[in-house]
Amino acid sequence: MLPVYAEVKPNPLQNANLCSRVFFWWLNPLFRIGHKRRLEEDDMYSVLPEDRSRHLGEELQGYWDKEVSRAEKDARKPSLTKAIIKCYWKSYLVLGIFTLFEEGTKVIQPIFLGKIINYFENHDPTNSVALHEAYVYATVLSICTLILAILHHLYFYHVQCAGMRLRVAMCHMIYRKALRLSNMAMGKTTTGQIVNLLSNDVNKFDQVTIFLHFLWAGPLQAIAVTALLWMEIGISCLAGIAVLIILLPLQSCLGKLFSSFRSKTAAFTDVRIRTMNEVITGIRIIKMYAWEKSFADLITYLRRKEISKILSSSYLRGMNLASFFIASKIIVFVTFTTYVLLGNVITASHVFVAVSLYGAVRLTVTLFFPAAIEKVSEAVISIQRIKNFLLLDEISQRTPQLPSDGKMIVHVQDFTAFWDKDLQLLEDADLTVIGDRGATLSGGQKARVNLARAVYQDADIYLLDDPLSAVDAEVGRHLFELCICQTLHEKITILVTHQLQYLKAASQILILKDGKMVQKGTYTEFLKSGVDFGSLLKKENEEADQSPDPGSPTLRTRSFSESSVWSQQSSRPSVKDGAPEVQANETTQVAVPEESRSEGKVGLKAYKNYLTAGAHWLVIVFLILLNIIAQVAYILQDWWLSYWASEQSALNVTVNGKENVTEKLDLAWYLGIYSGLTVATVLFGTARSLFVFYVLVHSSQTLHNKMFESILRAPVLFFDRNPIGRILNRFSKDIGHMDDLLPLTFLDFFQTFLQVLGVVGVAVAVIPWIAIPLIPLGILFLVLRRYFLETSRDVKRLESTTRSPVFSHLSSSLQGLWTIRAYQTEERFQELFDAHQDLHSEAWFLFLTTSRWFAVRLDAICAILVIVVAFGSLILATNAGQVGLALSYALTLMGMFQWCVRQSAEVENMMISVERVMEYTDLEKEAPWEYQNRPPPSWPQEGTIVFDNVNFSYSLDGPLVLKHLTALIKSREKVGIVGRTGAGKSSLISALFRLSEPEGKIWIDKILTTEIGLHDLRKKMSIIPQEPVLFTGTMRKNLDPFNEHTDEELWNALTEVQLKEAIEDLPGKLDTELAESGSNLSVGQRQLVCLARAILRKNRILIIDEATANVDPRTDKLIQKKIREKFAQCTVLTIAHRLNTVIDSDKIMVLDSGRLKEYDEPYVLLQNEESLFYKMVQQLGKAEAAALTETAKQIYFKRNYPDITHSDHVVMNASNGQPSAFTIFETAL
Repeated sequence: MLPVYAEVKPNPLQNANLCSRVFFWWLNPLFRIGHKRRLEEDDMYSVLPEDRSRHLGEELQGYWDKEVSRAEKDARKPSLTKAIIKCYWKSYLVLGIFTLFEEGTKVIQPIFLGKIINYFENHDPTNSVALHEAYVYATVLSICTLILAILHHLYFYHVQCAGMRLRVAMCHMIYRKALRLSNMAMGKTTTGQIVNLLSNDVNKFDQVTIFLHFLWAGPLQAIAVTALLWMEIGISCLAGIAVLIILLPLQSCLGKLFSSFRSKTAAFTDVRIRTMNEVITGIRIIKMYAWEKSFADLITYLRRKEISKILSSSYLRGMNLASFFIASKIIVFVTFTTYVLLGNVITASHVFVAVSLYGAVRLTVTLFFPAAIEKVSEAVISIQRIKNFLLLDEISQRTPQLPSDGKMIVHVQDFTAFWDKDLQLLEDADLTVIGDRGATLSGGQKARVNLARAVYQDADIYLLDDPLSAVDAEVGRHLFELCICQTLHEKITILVTHQLQYLKAASQILILKDGKMVQKGTYTEFLKSGVDFGSLLKKENEEADQSPDPGSPTLRTRSFSESSVWSQQSSRPSVKDGAPEVQANETTQVAVPEESRSEGKVGLKAYKNYLTAGAHWLVIVFLILLNIIAQVAYILQDWWLSYWASEQSALNVTVNGKENVTEKLDLAWYLGIYSGLTVATVLFGTARSLFVFYVLVHSSQTLHNKMFESILRAPVLFFDRNPIGRILNRFSKDIGHMDDLLPLTFLDFFQTFLQVLGVVGVAVAVIPWIAIPLIPLGILFLVLRRYFLETSRDVKRLESTTRSPVFSHLSSSLQGLWTIRAYQTEERFQELFDAHQDLHSEAWFLFLTTSRWFAVRLDAICAILVIVVAFGSLILATNAGQVGLALSYALTLMGMFQWCVRQSAEVENMMISVERVMEYTDLEKEAPWEYQNRPPPSWPQEGTIVFDNVNFSYSLDGPLVLKHLTALIKSREKVGIVGRTGAGKSSLISALFRLSEPEGKIWIDKILTTEIGLHDLRKKMSIIPQEPVLFTGTMRKNLDPFNEHTDEELWNALTEVQLKEAIEDLPGKLDTELAESGSNLSVGQRQLVCLARAILRKNRILIIDEATANVDPRTDKLIQKKIREKFAQCTVLTIAHRLNTVIDSDKIMVLDSGRLKEYDEPYVLLQNEESLFYKMVQQLGKAEAAALTETAKQIYFKRNYPDITHSDHVVMNASNGQPSAFTIFETAL
């Protein structure tokens, strides 16, 4: 398999010139395409060679391997951090120079601002030298602004790329590791955990690289600013710096607390996602058992615990954001209060230089530095989690050399001929898309694809783990003779099977019991030594002529016990339960559709629903008002300082005319108001932060619950159509966004938006003519934003749709890990994974670069505004205080405006997650679980089932899988349902359980099934499914999720199915936690647990779906015996491929392509040589057919003419003292 794409669009960045790189011009063609139409995957540029997943992963893997071996030498634990640093330090260090330069420029700016304000304070219209100097200062200020605008984005682009490289390399390593995990290691980790490593933990690397440099730049900048402030306002600057320094440890404390909440939250999220994974995987069974409520309670409980942690960490975040906005206010307040109290006179230049300098350092010290600490601590936790995963045991990679005698020839032609008839049924033949984990194939088809895959491998040794049990007898014989005996006749083949009729063809037979070898030998040796099965076979041969395939009647050999299910089976996670028996031509109905990408912009309706999910709309109105009040207080505080300075300088001037005494203003009054405003700012600022978080986290919870409820009520078809990865993505990624990032981004956007409004308002209030250039700039901005969002929205959506395959690939690889290993296709799967990653990197790369393209242009708009204000004030303004206010505010606009706009786009992008969750909150629903008119509790007493002209299809537009089915199943009848693969056997069960609504009528004891609630219906029927499904949780929960039974009843049920000893040996007995999907029990044991569930439910109707296909004869016999004993008074429907399991039924129902062809007693059907049933029995070989016919005959006579059989001798089978399958010698007949 080649990587998923070829070099379609070479990356224009490779040949871009310097100017183009600085201003991101090379992206213009992409924006033009995005403007014209929706972007598709083909429009994305291919990944730069140095960003390829494989290249990056192998590079880091090399460093990690070295680190591991070095650690072994030094007898210490290997450190993943060391490996990462060794791999990336050089390239990352270069970026530090950028940081230094940029932060330096920020410190210089306020000095020139001070010089301009100075010019106004000592304003002398006649002094042209001073004016020229002022122009020079204004020019320098403008140049600084432009440099900042450009540098900042180049720097950010490069650090984000560094983060991407690290993340991609990590993902490559995690996946590579997942493919090599040993059995032991698989027990220590779960699919959910690995998916979480790949979805959440590695994302921390994207963020940590951005802030890392500020760990040293922050303190450096703080020192430089302190020095400058000292020169400006003397000793009182220390008061402000003191506040800054007090805030720092406070923030790092918050950060520490935050990360401890994070790791707790992560643990809860892991569990919730793992449980979701199981719910979605086992949804069919959950629906058939009507267990939705139990799982709903479980998920709600987990979610509640998770949300309480999320709320705590959100409040901390809210405090952090608030402190970010309030910090500068408190600092300035403390500084100038000290300054004035020390007896200094306040002046505009002092005030605004200080404000600007604090502004410069504030960002770094209160935002970037703590963010760096927080992200580093998060990354350290993630690295720790990933390291623990990377250190799990691996399977040893052995490649033994086999001696080859050059006689390996494979005749594949016999084999394909058979396949063709199956493939022709599929619409696209061998190009048909199979749903997630083969959802669209029936059990038998899956088995055959599996076998075909093995044969195509052309290996020298074949290990076949009972591939014949899932198919019907005819196909089984065909596979055995043509595929196993002919095609593989030159190969060493080890066949594990319970079907003894194939033993004769074996050159060596090995009998296992409880994991030990009981006997070994050839077929003839066994016959001679008279092993119990040999003796049975011998009898068989006397009775029937030596047919080429002496199928032993398996009924007779039930006494022969062997436990032949490989240990491998038990560690393989269970696959989708009883995939719909789809006739191949129906596969199209559940083919996997493209994941929908909503187009156009996020509607206001989404915002409305999102906010009102969290609180009542009155609360929302109050919330908005609170935000506005906080902002007003914020601006008034600065304005008051500027007013104070102006009043003071006005006084100075007037008094100077008379005599040189500087009058002091009424300090108490000015300082009092100033303090009041500061307190108001602090209070309102904190309140609004916490309140916004409270509302938004609540909406996340409400929407999660709605979505989950909607998923539980969705029909089964929905799960066949949507791969697990896609549904899980909604629960992990999108809900994660809503819990974590969206509230933060939302609040951040709202705060900065109000601040931008404030800045513009102040500028216009001070110099009204600024409104003139503002209008074209505003229009330019709006056009630019629309133009940008057309492309960015698509890029973001592509990013999330290209991420899904990465997870789907991971989860299906983990599901099929054993298969991947058996075929040694790890390399190919790794390549596929890398290809999926590269596709995602293409989208991510565009996401990074497009947002930088936009930001550079936004900052250019702001830079123009700063230049306009700077030169404009020189020409037009007079008042120093106002100029200071306007200019210092304009300077803060630089980073803030583009941040505000990007956050607005970010909020809109994150709202896509809300939309995706909303989309799943109103899915098409099944019928209600309970109706008003509920059936009487004792219903059904008889268990009579009537099918009246039933048609059934899995979807409204899908083909019919059952056609005009009419049948009556009497009370307590045992009915076998037989038919070829895809005849509609499982569909009959689906119709009975209403997994999709059938047309026509199905009555159970005079109650129409469509007129009662689904739970009322499903709870009254027990099913033993084809693939036994267990869930993580205790054994007790698996048997009785609603705690309806006493311990005694549970133990009795376990005793009935002979599991009591096995469960008693477990450490916690009934309360032992099972591994994921119960993988610490063997398939046979899991099947017995399902039987125990059925026994506990004591229902009148039992349905067995091919339950014994995966079990050894002993367990099979046990199950059959229990069913006959325990369910003697019940109506039992058995879907069987092995005719011997149903030959003693009261009636046999023969289905063929969805129609009921025959329905009568087995013996009656066998009398008609034209009947399908007769033909099916004959295909088993003469001996087996004769035995089955004989059994059918005995039972028929025993049932219809009981008095005859009394004189007969019943032959007892010596080995276990039971009638040997009722072999009756005909004396009286």
